[in-house]
Amino acid sequence: MERTEENSSFILFRWLRTLYHWVLRWSSHRHNTKALAVVSFTEASFFPIPPDPLLMTMGASKPKKSLKYAAIATISSVAGGLFGYLIGFLFWELTQDLFFQFVFSEEIFNKVVVKFKENTFISLFLASFTPIPFKVFTVAGGVGHVPLLPFFLASLLGRALRFFIVGTLIYYFGKPIMGFIEKNFEKVTLLFALLFVGGFMAFKLLV
Repeated sequence: MERTEENSSFILFRWLRTLYHWVLRWSSHRHNTKALAVVSFTEASFFPIPPDPLLMTMGASKPKKSLKYAAIATISSVAGGLFGYLIGFLFWELTQDLFFQFVFSEEIFNKVVVKFKENTFISLFLASFTPIPFKVFTVAGGVGHVPLLPFFLASLLGRALRFFIVGTLIYYFGKPIMGFIEKNFEKVTLLFALLFVGGFMAFKLLV
């Protein structure tokens, strides 16, 4: 049983890694801004890879366009969050089995619905700004019929802060930052790993 779970985790990791590199390959494509918009939109409702790596790679290649890229990521992600809300609000009976099988667990989802009703704005702001899985909250917002205005405002504030902080740093320090990343790749990778672990810890505390 344990061996089967280990094999499943390894396969999932390899699949996510392959998908991650596929996303990054779009950074040098002539339609990279469209790719950024699509990744940002879909990640807010079901896609597993966040737009941050693509945003950083595109910004590093053209630092003076990094704020434009941050705006694209923000607008697309908020729109994707509203799409996730719509799925939960209108189509949850038709789609819930697919989501529970491929996107998130039913246990965590039910806890998020309860927390969402207690404090819509804070819950969604944390999910939109930190590595907490944003898609769980957008769909849960629709299922729980939470008020749309605080849902929208929290999404906009959290996503804008997250993407524009990255965009602004790259805009002013693009090449030095990329040089630092190249020289300290293992440390930077560890830092991102810690951030994601911290995000999931915050997620568990929240639910």
